[in-house]
Amino acid sequence: MIKIVVACGGGIFTTTVVTDKLKDILYENNIRHTITPAKITEITGIDYADLIVVTGKTSEKNRKGIPIMIGLSLFTGVGAEEFIKEFLEKVKKIQEAKK
Repeated sequence: MIKIVVACGGGIFTTTVVTDKLKDILYENNIRHTITPAKITEITGIDYADLIVVTGKTSEKNRKGIPIMIGLSLFTGVGAEEFIKEFLEKVKKIQEAKK
């Protein structure tokens, strides 16, 4: 099971859109997951996730070293295919490391 946090400025609208798209991608690839919404300002202290996807550029870093991906392309559609490929590669690496 992979634990993902999706973060945006307010933690509501773009988070919901990106979360729905990530769920579809994960279901299509038979990847068990949980997705939790958050605000970008909270990502520095998150310690319960395997991966953080933010909906915009940020200079924030996670203190625990959790990887952060910029998933804005899932919201805009521009560059979505490239993001999905990178996202699935990252998820599979995380899954392998957890075995």
